[in-house]
Amino acid sequence: MSTINSLGIGSGVLTSDLIDKLRAADESRITKPLEKKIELGVQKEDAYTMLNSLMTTFQSSTSALEGDNLYLSRAVTGNTDAVTVKADAGSNVQNFTITDVNKAEADVWNSATQTTSDKAITNLGAGTMTFTIDGKDIAIDYTSDSTLDSIKDAINDASDGKMTASVLQTGSASYELVLTAKDTNKAISFTDSNTNGDVNATSLQDALSLDNVQPSQAATFKYNGIEITRDTNEIKDLIVGVSITLNENQESSDSASIKIEQNSTSISSEMALFVNGYNSLITNLNDMTSSNRESGAVGIFNDESFVKNISRDITKLITNVNANGNSLIDYGIDIDRYGVMSLDETKFADKFVNDPKGMESFFTGDGTTKGIFTELNDKMTSYTGYGKLLSNFSDQLKANQTSVTEQYDKQKAALTSRYEILTKKFTAYDSIISRANAEFSSLESMIKSQYVSR
Repeated sequence: MSTINSLGIGSGVLTSDLIDKLRAADESRITKPLEKKIELGVQKEDAYTMLNSLMTTFQSSTSALEGDNLYLSRAVTGNTDAVTVKADAGSNVQNFTITDVNKAEADVWNSATQTTSDKAITNLGAGTMTFTIDGKDIAIDYTSDSTLDSIKDAINDASDGKMTASVLQTGSASYELVLTAKDTNKAISFTDSNTNGDVNATSLQDALSLDNVQPSQAATFKYNGIEITRDTNEIKDLIVGVSITLNENQESSDSASIKIEQNSTSISSEMALFVNGYNSLITNLNDMTSSNRESGAVGIFNDESFVKNISRDITKLITNVNANGNSLIDYGIDIDRYGVMSLDETKFADKFVNDPKGMESFFTGDGTTKGIFTELNDKMTSYTGYGKLLSNFSDQLKANQTSVTEQYDKQKAALTSRYEILTKKFTAYDSIISRANAEFSSLESMIKSQYVSR
């Protein structure tokens, strides 16, 4: 609206309402189309964000199906309560049995019962008691004032983690010292030198009267009937890439029949993600580039040939038949006439079981020719990532938006300037008309006066 509210008083024609109508007509012709372009640009940037996300998600599936790690993954069956087997990626596919498991045990000793833990051990002399484990001597000095608690602390301070000492309260006035080796199959031995000359005093060894409640022992089991012995229950040096954990002793009649094979579950799961990713991507691409002649509705990227080519590029590779006559259809992947992809899990599983190496070669290549997912991943990589096709398309959208916005601002400023000048001109013209009207009114009065006097 014009800021000069008095405009039109003189003429009754050159009003602010007239200026507003003229400006509205110019805005409809000049700036409104630019506003629509700006709004469309915002919508395209939002649509691009979705497209980029869908492309990145789909590319992650093609990358996984193209890479070696997926096919090197191993599945293990046959684990029992007594035995747990894990296989690293790439370890040999194999079968074996484990029987006659006897776990390795850590050495455990406990002392005779004392009535307290924080008061001097009765009739204790003075001397040094030495515990030996895994080649390390743990020497502790004691006196007639030593308690179970102080002996425990002295052992833990000197043991360097080879063994631990604890005080166990077994009753309301019953305490025992417990010694436990850190590692299995490492025996604890001890000697005592009582330096007190009092023959009535007792050595710490005699006072504790340690009892070997759990002797140390090695782990033993049979691997395919072969006797195996180890110091630990975690065996990682028997089979390359395979770890065997002994959890408990095995009944003589029990057996763990272990099977290590390629992990079909992880491949099937990734294939399902690939199918879902493709369908989401293609569905949205179709919506973004659609054109309905009857309703006149068009997709946001209907005028962008770059976006239209994406679905054509991807679908062409997926439906391709290689030189050996193989295609994804052979592995249960199909695309119906509406462009929807599906996975026949039974067909895929059968193909995997009967020829896993052939499937891996078709998917990832054989060193001479590229696999289907290698080609797909190369294509997706050309689109996604910094400086790639999608990124360049985004830069183009932003540049177009910047250009249109600058053009809009320029036109808006030009209109503002034009109508500021027009308002001033209308004001001047209205003033002239107002003075002319006043002069004419005065002349009219004079004429009427002369006429009446006659």
